[in-house]
Amino acid sequence: MPSAALPLLRADAQLTIVEQALEIEVDDVVCRLSGAPADRLLQALTSFNGFTDVEKAGKRSGLAVAALDAVVQQLKQLGMLNQVGESSDGDLSPSAFSNLCRRLYAHWKSRLFSHPLWTGLADGSLPRPVFIGWVIESWFFIENVMDRLPMAVAHTEDRAIRSIFAQHFSEEWDHYGFFERSLDALGVGHELRAQLQPLPSTRAIQNLMRAAARRDCLRYAACSGFLESTGRDRDAARLFFDRVAAFYDREQGQAVKPMLDHVSLDEDYGHGDFVEKVATQIGAIPRARALAALREGYALVETLEMWSEDIFRFYQTASAFPLGGLRSYRGFE
Repeated sequence: MPSAALPLLRADAQLTIVEQALEIEVDDVVCRLSGAPADRLLQALTSFNGFTDVEKAGKRSGLAVAALDAVVQQLKQLGMLNQVGESSDGDLSPSAFSNLCRRLYAHWKSRLFSHPLWTGLADGSLPRPVFIGWVIESWFFIENVMDRLPMAVAHTEDRAIRSIFAQHFSEEWDHYGFFERSLDALGVGHELRAQLQPLPSTRAIQNLMRAAARRDCLRYAACSGFLESTGRDRDAARLFFDRVAAFYDREQGQAVKPMLDHVSLDEDYGHGDFVEKVATQIGAIPRARALAALREGYALVETLEMWSEDIFRFYQTASAFPLGGLRSYRGFE
Protein backbone atom coordinates (compact mmCIF):
# COMPACT_ATOMS: atom_id res chain seq x y z
CA MET A 1 0.00 0.00 0.00
CA PRO A 2 1.49 3.39 -0.98
CA SER A 3 2.60 5.89 1.63
CA ALA A 4 0.10 8.56 2.69
CA ALA A 5 2.78 11.21 2.23
CA LEU A 6 2.34 14.09 -0.19
CA PRO A 7 5.42 14.05 -2.46
CA LEU A 8 7.18 17.28 -3.41
CA LEU A 9 9.54 17.22 -6.38
CA ARG A 10 12.59 19.40 -5.81
CA ALA A 11 12.26 22.80 -7.48
CA ASP A 12 15.65 22.46 -9.19
CA ALA A 13 14.91 19.04 -10.67
CA GLN A 14 15.25 18.97 -14.46
CA LEU A 15 12.99 16.45 -16.22
CA THR A 16 13.72 15.44 -19.82
CA ILE A 17 12.41 12.68 -22.06
CA VAL A 18 15.37 11.00 -23.75
CA GLU A 19 14.93 7.99 -26.03
CA GLN A 20 11.57 6.99 -24.54
CA ALA A 21 12.91 7.22 -20.98
CA LEU A 22 12.53 9.98 -18.41
CA GLU A 23 15.74 11.50 -17.06
CA ILE A 24 15.73 13.48 -13.81
CA GLU A 25 18.78 15.59 -13.01
CA VAL A 26 19.51 17.19 -9.63
CA ASP A 27 22.94 18.51 -8.58
CA ASP A 28 24.63 16.81 -11.58
CA VAL A 29 23.12 13.44 -10.57
CA VAL A 30 20.96 11.88 -13.28
CA CYS A 31 18.32 9.23 -12.62
CA ARG A 32 16.94 7.45 -15.68
CA LEU A 33 13.45 5.92 -15.44
CA SER A 34 12.25 3.37 -17.98
CA GLY A 35 9.80 0.51 -18.11
CA ALA A 36 6.78 2.85 -18.22
CA PRO A 37 5.66 5.46 -20.78
CA ALA A 38 7.93 8.47 -20.30
CA ASP A 39 5.13 10.98 -20.90
CA ARG A 40 3.03 9.39 -18.14
CA LEU A 41 5.96 9.42 -15.74
CA LEU A 42 6.53 13.08 -16.57
CA GLN A 43 2.86 13.88 -15.90
CA ALA A 44 2.92 12.05 -12.58
CA LEU A 45 6.17 13.53 -11.27
CA THR A 46 5.33 17.11 -12.25
CA SER A 47 2.07 16.76 -10.31
CA PHE A 48 4.02 16.20 -7.08
CA ASN A 49 3.61 19.73 -5.71
CA GLY A 50 3.04 18.88 -2.06
CA PHE A 51 -0.74 18.44 -2.43
CA THR A 52 -1.11 15.34 -4.60
CA ASP A 53 -0.60 11.87 -3.17
CA VAL A 54 0.76 8.88 -5.08
CA GLU A 55 -2.63 7.25 -5.56
CA LYS A 56 -4.15 10.36 -7.13
CA ALA A 57 -1.08 10.95 -9.33
CA GLY A 58 -1.24 7.33 -10.49
CA LYS A 59 -4.88 7.56 -11.45
CA ARG A 60 -4.37 10.85 -13.31
CA SER A 61 -1.36 9.61 -15.26
CA GLY A 62 -2.61 6.08 -15.89
CA LEU A 63 0.33 4.49 -14.07
CA ALA A 64 -0.01 1.60 -11.64
CA VAL A 65 -0.03 3.05 -8.14
CA ALA A 66 2.35 0.40 -6.76
CA ALA A 67 4.88 1.03 -9.54
CA LEU A 68 4.66 4.81 -9.07
CA ASP A 69 5.10 4.44 -5.32
CA ALA A 70 8.29 2.44 -5.97
CA VAL A 71 9.56 5.30 -8.15
CA VAL A 72 8.72 7.80 -5.40
CA GLN A 73 10.65 5.79 -2.80
CA GLN A 74 13.66 5.58 -5.14
CA LEU A 75 13.66 9.30 -5.84
CA LYS A 76 13.27 10.04 -2.15
CA GLN A 77 16.39 7.98 -1.38
CA LEU A 78 18.29 9.90 -4.05
CA GLY A 79 17.22 13.21 -2.52
CA MET A 80 15.30 14.25 -5.62
CA LEU A 81 11.94 14.24 -3.93
CA ASN A 82 10.72 15.23 -0.48
CA GLN A 83 7.46 14.62 1.34
CA VAL A 84 5.17 17.11 3.04
CA GLY A 85 3.48 14.96 5.68
CA GLU A 86 2.08 11.59 6.52
CA SER A 87 -1.38 12.52 7.82
CA SER A 88 -3.83 15.32 8.45
CA ASP A 89 -3.75 14.80 12.22
CA GLY A 90 -1.96 16.90 14.83
CA ASP A 91 -0.64 20.45 14.72
CA LEU A 92 2.24 22.19 13.00
CA SER A 93 4.49 24.52 14.94
CA PRO A 94 4.92 28.04 13.50
CA SER A 95 8.46 27.20 12.38
CA ALA A 96 7.35 23.93 10.74
CA PHE A 97 4.61 25.75 8.81
CA SER A 98 7.00 28.54 7.78
CA ASN A 99 9.64 26.06 6.64
CA LEU A 100 7.02 24.17 4.65
CA CYS A 101 6.00 27.44 2.98
CA ARG A 102 9.63 28.14 2.07
CA ARG A 103 10.04 24.73 0.47
CA LEU A 104 6.84 25.12 -1.53
CA TYR A 105 7.58 28.73 -2.47
CA ALA A 106 10.89 27.68 -4.02
CA HIS A 107 9.10 25.07 -6.14
CA TRP A 108 6.33 27.47 -7.13
CA LYS A 109 8.73 30.30 -8.03
CA SER A 110 10.72 28.00 -10.28
CA ARG A 111 7.51 27.00 -12.04
CA LEU A 112 6.08 30.52 -12.35
CA PHE A 113 9.21 32.23 -13.60
CA SER A 114 9.80 29.58 -16.26
CA HIS A 115 6.76 30.97 -18.09
CA PRO A 116 7.58 32.45 -21.53
CA LEU A 117 6.64 35.93 -20.31
CA TRP A 118 9.42 36.02 -17.73
CA THR A 119 12.03 34.16 -19.76
CA GLY A 120 11.17 36.24 -22.82
CA LEU A 121 11.58 39.52 -20.95
CA ALA A 122 14.88 38.31 -19.51
CA ASP A 123 16.35 37.34 -22.88
CA GLY A 124 14.81 40.14 -24.93
CA SER A 125 12.91 37.83 -27.27
CA LEU A 126 9.50 39.47 -26.71
CA PRO A 127 8.35 42.61 -28.55
CA ARG A 128 8.54 45.90 -26.66
CA PRO A 129 4.71 46.23 -26.34
CA VAL A 130 4.75 43.16 -24.06
CA PHE A 131 7.25 44.90 -21.79
CA ILE A 132 5.05 48.00 -21.65
CA GLY A 133 1.97 45.86 -20.99
CA TRP A 134 3.79 43.99 -18.23
CA VAL A 135 4.58 47.29 -16.50
CA ILE A 136 0.95 48.42 -16.88
CA GLU A 137 -0.48 45.22 -15.37
CA SER A 138 2.18 45.24 -12.64
CA TRP A 139 1.08 48.77 -11.74
CA PHE A 140 -2.53 47.60 -11.44
CA PHE A 141 -1.36 44.59 -9.46
CA ILE A 142 0.61 46.66 -6.95
CA GLU A 143 -2.12 49.29 -6.68
CA ASN A 144 -4.55 46.52 -5.71
CA VAL A 145 -2.93 46.41 -2.28
CA MET A 146 -5.33 49.26 -1.48
CA ASP A 147 -8.19 46.76 -1.73
CA ARG A 148 -6.74 43.51 -0.45
CA LEU A 149 -4.74 44.48 2.66
CA PRO A 150 -7.53 46.55 4.26
CA MET A 151 -9.75 43.48 3.77
CA ALA A 152 -7.18 41.40 5.65
CA VAL A 153 -7.06 43.93 8.48
CA ALA A 154 -10.85 44.11 8.74
CA HIS A 155 -11.39 40.34 8.86
CA THR A 156 -8.64 39.44 11.32
CA GLU A 157 -9.86 39.02 14.88
CA ASP A 158 -6.45 38.52 16.49
CA ARG A 159 -5.16 41.93 17.54
CA ALA A 160 -1.48 41.09 17.11
CA ILE A 161 -1.98 39.74 13.58
CA ARG A 162 -4.21 42.67 12.73
CA SER A 163 -1.33 44.91 13.78
CA ILE A 164 1.05 43.02 11.46
CA PHE A 165 -1.32 43.51 8.55
CA ALA A 166 -1.84 47.18 9.39
CA GLN A 167 1.91 47.76 9.60
CA HIS A 168 2.36 45.98 6.30
CA PHE A 169 -0.28 48.19 4.72
CA SER A 170 1.38 51.35 6.06
CA GLU A 171 4.58 50.28 4.30
CA GLU A 172 2.97 49.12 1.05
CA TRP A 173 0.06 51.42 0.29
CA ASP A 174 2.00 53.91 -1.87
CA HIS A 175 4.33 51.48 -3.68
CA TYR A 176 2.31 51.80 -6.86
CA GLY A 177 4.12 55.13 -7.19
CA PHE A 178 7.28 53.30 -8.24
CA PHE A 179 5.42 51.82 -11.20
CA GLU A 180 3.81 55.14 -12.05
CA ARG A 181 7.29 56.62 -12.42
CA SER A 182 8.18 53.74 -14.74
CA LEU A 183 5.02 54.33 -16.79
CA ASP A 184 5.69 58.07 -16.92
CA ALA A 185 9.09 57.29 -18.43
CA LEU A 186 7.37 55.05 -21.00
CA GLY A 187 4.95 57.80 -21.99
CA VAL A 188 1.96 56.28 -20.19
CA GLY A 189 1.11 59.33 -18.10
CA HIS A 190 -1.61 60.04 -15.55
CA GLU A 191 -4.35 60.98 -18.05
CA LEU A 192 -3.75 57.90 -20.15
CA ARG A 193 -3.57 55.62 -17.11
CA ALA A 194 -6.97 56.91 -15.99
CA GLN A 195 -8.49 55.48 -19.19
CA LEU A 196 -7.05 52.00 -18.78
CA GLN A 197 -8.63 48.89 -17.28
CA PRO A 198 -6.67 45.88 -16.02
CA LEU A 199 -6.83 42.50 -17.70
CA PRO A 200 -9.38 40.10 -16.18
CA SER A 201 -6.60 37.97 -14.71
CA THR A 202 -5.21 41.01 -12.89
CA ARG A 203 -8.60 41.44 -11.27
CA ALA A 204 -8.66 37.70 -10.55
CA ILE A 205 -5.55 38.04 -8.39
CA GLN A 206 -7.18 40.83 -6.42
CA ASN A 207 -10.39 38.83 -5.94
CA LEU A 208 -8.55 35.68 -4.89
CA MET A 209 -6.56 37.49 -2.21
CA ARG A 210 -9.59 39.38 -0.93
CA ALA A 211 -11.43 36.07 -0.64
CA ALA A 212 -8.46 34.55 1.21
CA ALA A 213 -8.49 37.47 3.65
CA ARG A 214 -12.19 36.92 4.37
CA ARG A 215 -11.75 33.19 5.03
CA ASP A 216 -8.64 33.07 7.24
CA CYS A 217 -5.73 35.35 8.04
CA LEU A 218 -3.36 32.38 7.57
CA ARG A 219 -4.62 31.88 4.03
CA TYR A 220 -3.91 35.51 3.26
CA ALA A 221 -0.48 35.25 4.89
CA ALA A 222 0.40 32.21 2.76
CA CYS A 223 -0.52 34.13 -0.41
CA SER A 224 1.19 37.34 0.62
CA GLY A 225 4.22 35.40 1.82
CA PHE A 226 4.65 33.92 -1.65
CA LEU A 227 4.45 37.35 -3.28
CA GLU A 228 7.03 38.76 -0.88
CA SER A 229 9.30 35.73 -1.35
CA THR A 230 9.61 36.48 -5.07
CA GLY A 231 11.48 39.68 -4.24
CA ARG A 232 13.49 38.28 -1.35
CA ASP A 233 16.57 37.51 -3.42
CA ARG A 234 17.84 40.96 -4.34
CA ASP A 235 20.69 39.60 -6.48
CA ALA A 236 18.34 37.53 -8.65
CA ALA A 237 15.92 40.46 -8.95
CA ARG A 238 18.73 42.85 -9.89
CA LEU A 239 19.98 40.46 -12.55
CA PHE A 240 16.48 40.16 -14.02
CA PHE A 241 15.91 43.92 -14.10
CA ASP A 242 19.38 44.55 -15.52
CA ARG A 243 18.57 42.19 -18.39
CA VAL A 244 15.17 43.76 -18.96
CA ALA A 245 16.72 47.23 -18.98
CA ALA A 246 19.35 46.16 -21.51
CA PHE A 247 16.70 45.03 -23.98
CA TYR A 248 13.74 47.36 -23.39
CA ASP A 249 14.70 50.50 -21.49
CA ARG A 250 15.26 53.20 -24.11
CA GLU A 251 14.71 55.78 -21.41
CA GLN A 252 18.26 55.47 -20.01
CA GLY A 253 17.18 53.45 -17.01
CA GLN A 254 14.23 55.60 -16.00
CA ALA A 255 11.68 52.93 -16.90
CA VAL A 256 13.29 50.05 -15.01
CA LYS A 257 15.12 51.66 -12.07
CA PRO A 258 11.95 52.58 -10.10
CA MET A 259 10.83 48.93 -10.14
CA LEU A 260 14.21 47.77 -8.91
CA ASP A 261 14.07 50.42 -6.18
CA HIS A 262 10.75 48.90 -5.13
CA VAL A 263 12.35 45.46 -4.68
CA SER A 264 15.14 46.96 -2.58
CA LEU A 265 12.70 48.84 -0.36
CA ASP A 266 10.63 45.71 0.31
CA GLU A 267 13.75 43.85 1.34
CA ASP A 268 14.78 46.71 3.63
CA TYR A 269 11.37 46.48 5.30
CA GLY A 270 11.89 42.77 5.93
CA HIS A 271 8.73 41.77 4.06
CA GLY A 272 10.34 38.47 3.12
CA ASP A 273 9.56 37.21 6.64
CA PHE A 274 5.87 38.07 6.48
CA VAL A 275 4.53 34.52 6.77
CA GLU A 276 6.83 33.76 9.73
CA LYS A 277 5.53 36.80 11.63
CA VAL A 278 1.90 35.76 11.20
CA ALA A 279 2.49 32.07 11.96
CA THR A 280 4.36 32.94 15.17
CA GLN A 281 1.36 34.88 16.46
CA ILE A 282 -1.02 32.01 15.66
CA GLY A 283 1.02 29.38 17.49
CA ALA A 284 0.19 25.71 16.91
CA ILE A 285 -1.59 25.31 13.56
CA PRO A 286 -3.95 22.37 12.90
CA ARG A 287 -2.80 20.48 9.83
CA ALA A 288 -6.16 20.92 8.11
CA ARG A 289 -5.89 24.70 8.52
CA ALA A 290 -2.28 24.68 7.32
CA LEU A 291 -3.17 22.62 4.25
CA ALA A 292 -6.08 24.96 3.41
CA ALA A 293 -3.72 27.94 3.60
CA LEU A 294 -1.16 26.26 1.35
CA ARG A 295 -3.85 25.31 -1.15
CA GLU A 296 -4.84 28.98 -1.27
CA GLY A 297 -1.23 29.88 -1.98
CA TYR A 298 -1.11 27.30 -4.75
CA ALA A 299 -4.31 28.75 -6.25
CA LEU A 300 -2.56 32.13 -6.29
CA VAL A 301 0.37 30.64 -8.20
CA GLU A 302 -2.00 29.18 -10.79
CA THR A 303 -3.70 32.57 -11.10
CA LEU A 304 -0.32 34.27 -11.52
CA GLU A 305 0.45 31.82 -14.32
CA MET A 306 -2.83 32.78 -15.98
CA TRP A 307 -1.89 36.45 -15.46
CA SER A 308 1.49 35.87 -17.09
CA GLU A 309 -0.15 34.10 -20.03
CA ASP A 310 -2.69 36.88 -20.53
CA ILE A 311 0.01 39.57 -20.58
CA PHE A 312 2.11 37.44 -22.92
CA ARG A 313 -0.77 36.96 -25.36
CA PHE A 314 -2.83 40.14 -25.14
CA TYR A 315 -0.03 42.68 -25.50
CA GLN A 316 1.10 41.03 -28.73
CA THR A 317 -2.28 41.64 -30.36
CA ALA A 318 -3.49 44.63 -32.34
CA SER A 319 -6.18 45.22 -29.72
CA ALA A 320 -3.65 46.19 -27.05
CA PHE A 321 -2.50 49.41 -28.67
CA PRO A 322 -3.08 52.28 -28.92
CA LEU A 323 -3.59 52.49 -25.20
CA GLY A 324 -6.75 54.17 -24.08
CA GLY A 325 -8.76 53.02 -27.05
CA LEU A 326 -11.50 50.40 -27.05
CA ARG A 327 -9.72 47.24 -25.93
CA SER A 328 -10.72 43.85 -27.29
CA TYR A 329 -9.97 40.98 -24.95
CA ARG A 330 -9.96 37.45 -26.38
CA GLY A 331 -12.22 38.46 -29.22
CA PHE A 332 -14.82 40.31 -27.13
CA GLU A 333 -15.45 44.04 -27.41
